[in-house]
Amino acid sequence: MTSTALAVDLGSSSGRVIAGVLADGRITETEVHRFPHTATMRDGYLSWDLDLIYREMVQGLRLAVAQFPDAASVSVDTWGVDWVPLDAGGDPLTPGRCYRDERTSRTLGGFQARLSDERAWELTGIAPATINSANQLFAYLTEEPALAARTHQILFLPDWFTYLLTGVTGWSRSIASTSGLCAPGANAWASEVFEALGIPRAWVGELTPEHGVAGACTVPGLEQLTVVRAGAHDSACAVEALQRDEGATCFLSAGSWSVLGVLRDSPLLGGQARSLGLTNEACADHGVRPLFNITGLWILQESQRDWKAAGQVHDIAELVECACQADSLGVVIDPDDPQYAQPGSMVERVTRALQTAGALGEISQGQLVRALCESFAERYARGVRDLAALTGQQPTQLNLVGGGSRNVLLCDLTARCLGIPVLAGPAEASTLGSLLVQFEVMGALEPNQRNEVIAATAETRIHRP
Repeated sequence: MTSTALAVDLGSSSGRVIAGVLADGRITETEVHRFPHTATMRDGYLSWDLDLIYREMVQGLRLAVAQFPDAASVSVDTWGVDWVPLDAGGDPLTPGRCYRDERTSRTLGGFQARLSDERAWELTGIAPATINSANQLFAYLTEEPALAARTHQILFLPDWFTYLLTGVTGWSRSIASTSGLCAPGANAWASEVFEALGIPRAWVGELTPEHGVAGACTVPGLEQLTVVRAGAHDSACAVEALQRDEGATCFLSAGSWSVLGVLRDSPLLGGQARSLGLTNEACADHGVRPLFNITGLWILQESQRDWKAAGQVHDIAELVECACQADSLGVVIDPDDPQYAQPGSMVERVTRALQTAGALGEISQGQLVRALCESFAERYARGVRDLAALTGQQPTQLNLVGGGSRNVLLCDLTARCLGIPVLAGPAEASTLGSLLVQFEVMGALEPNQRNEVIAATAETRIHRP
């Protein structure tokens, strides 16, 4: 017996629709549609083109149903923290604002006057950051009060797209946990945060459990699909593709953001965790993912855009090959430095930082890419050490999933810095996790079969120190 599910995985630079066929104990994935997108300035704010994303998503789903007519389900996951304000009729009041917009920096002083970083951590277990949904909502109330007054509800991005597919609203636990609005463990909203910041509690409904059905798809031509909440947050989906019996193994989902963490039943709290910048996000089924959100391959992606605009080599495979052949500069950057959070002129900023750190002479593309990979690897090693200190467990392996698992140099350097093996892959962990959950929800896969299916499906490599 075969079963087919569709995964819509929306990242901050591209989206894709993947069909997964479960047969003979393994899942075969086919990329049906992929499209680029980017945030641009609109009405004075950095915004996503959510209409374009939705059109491309529906186009991809129609192509998938045509190619896989027995497809039975679909689930949508996206990046975290962004949301859409809706009026009383359920229509969006603004374009999709981007978490990198500077409005939250302008309003940070007012935010902290109402809610200190220390108190925010105590109430949520989420590391304070200007990108958090709580900061964005406070900025919305401060800078766009007329629109805020018309706001009836807000939906986080994956729940917005699920609403467009079904007409059913929800506030999925894994995506809500990224907002800075939930109590530690993300089983309830943090009412004191809403009150302190003046955010109407009526803007959100009760937290919505995942690993369940959202509703029937109502989009013409896609009515055969059941829409499943498999894991609204992409990194929550990614850890669904990990085998769960690996003891103290850490996970790293390496994409635009590097999400480095462990799986636990309860959050890691306290002064040490707060001082290290730890954040406690929810798993899609139960438990939490204490983790570090590290500015990751975004820095390299922005550098690629700079080189493309300058007519230079910008293909990632070519750049990594150049980096493998290049001599190390012997210096690194700190990926957590706020200067790397904003788009544009990334090569210039990284070059300047490397020269300030002691790099001599002209820096080639290969050297810059190598320096970035070395910087990421050293940051990962520090994060793993911090997690070991907080949990009291020394990891025996790092599971590195996501697009970064294709970067052989990054994986080799990470294994060297950590001193433990790195299991690289699957590269498309978010989609595999989404498909696995959908098959379980739809009754095609038993939970106790998951590890066996992952082992048969995932393409992995071992990188040793």
